Amino acid sequence: MTRKEINDKRTKDLNKLNMKAPVIQDYSKLSKRELEVLARKYGVELDRRLRKDTLIRIVESTIEMHNKEQALLEDPVQKFFLRGIFVGVIIGAIAGGLAVWAILERMGGLL
Repeated sequence: MTRKEINDKRTKDLNKLNMKAPVIQDYSKLSKRELEVLARKYGVELDRRLRKDTLIRIVESTIEMHNKEQALLEDPVQKFFLRGIFVGVIIGAIAGGLAVWAILERMGGLL
């Protein structure tokens, strides 16, 4: 199996695991309560006292943002940069801790 085939298989497996937005063309057919339940799946709490068209706009924008985030996470270049940032932050924290420790040791061993 070639590297490209392995990567294609991994991508397909990851796509199966990702939560996909339900395909609903017309949110106006849903009740306010159903819109609230749908929004909760994406971590958004709706206030049912708002007008229904406002709730629909909130749900649509939430799902749109979720889909954009999923697309960014699936991009291999984006994953590479995110991993690099994470490793850089960890290395920076360790280096900062060692620098503070060294300074405190030179000041007379406060630790």
